Amino acid sequence: MADVSGIREHMEVRDAAGVTVGTVDKVEGDRIKLTRSASPDGQHHYIPTSAVARVDTQVHLNQGAAALGLAAVGATAAASGSGEHPLPPVLNRAVDGAKPRGNFYLPWIVGLVGLILLLLLFRSCVHEKAATTTAAAPAGTAVVAQTSGAPESTALSGLGGYLAGTGTTPRTFTFDKLHFDTNKADVRASDLAEVNDVAGVLKQYGQARVKIAGYADARGSDPTNEKLGQARADAVRAALVKAGIDGGRIEAVSGGANDAVATNDTTQGQQANRRTELVVVSR
Repeated sequence: MADVSGIREHMEVRDAAGVTVGTVDKVEGDRIKLTRSASPDGQHHYIPTSAVARVDTQVHLNQGAAALGLAAVGATAAASGSGEHPLPPVLNRAVDGAKPRGNFYLPWIVGLVGLILLLLLFRSCVHEKAATTTAAAPAGTAVVAQTSGAPESTALSGLGGYLAGTGTTPRTFTFDKLHFDTNKADVRASDLAEVNDVAGVLKQYGQARVKIAGYADARGSDPTNEKLGQARADAVRAALVKAGIDGGRIEAVSGGANDAVATNDTTQGQQANRRTELVVVSR
């Protein structure tokens, strides 16, 4: 039997299920007298000391209230004469068959996390594509879309993008600004910047081999135009070599007055035909 010497007045008494069944009035021999004020029926009730399991700040019993003939405090308000009925017991969803409420926010949280991951993935792909494009285009050059198949004339600003890609060879590029004065084969000082830009691209792709083709307008004879075209090609080749490109990678040829890109009936057309082209032979 538990030590009941620690039982004091006004201690709360609880049954084996932890339900309050009364308050100690005093201990009388081998039984505990409960106060009337805490009794549902306003009467004194007694509990044998043999029913005590332990004593701390409360008296804990080793049996249920029903086995001891007791009622839970406040369980039957009608017995006190108040005429009121006790509140119904709270439904315990875990044991009374009620369906627990699901987590209303969980689907929204999962969907939001998924959306964030998709946005991060998309952003990563965009950055990766941008980084690849930047790496493919050496500084100072613009990337121009290239097509496969037979060589075609395109702006020389697309040279870097082409050499970085996998397009077929040969491919012909026209200098954007480099043109020659009538009957001249000297590279003008204003055009050296473009030649140096091309040299910078070729330095980054050391395996590339190119051909420089010089052209003339149609006003001279064929032999004269052939010779003038060769002189212009040689001048551009010399400028590239001076800029640091191995001359063994560059072949200079003449196009004469062939393959005109504009009419020879106007001054503007004649100037356009006095051009120089770069042909990528291999890379």
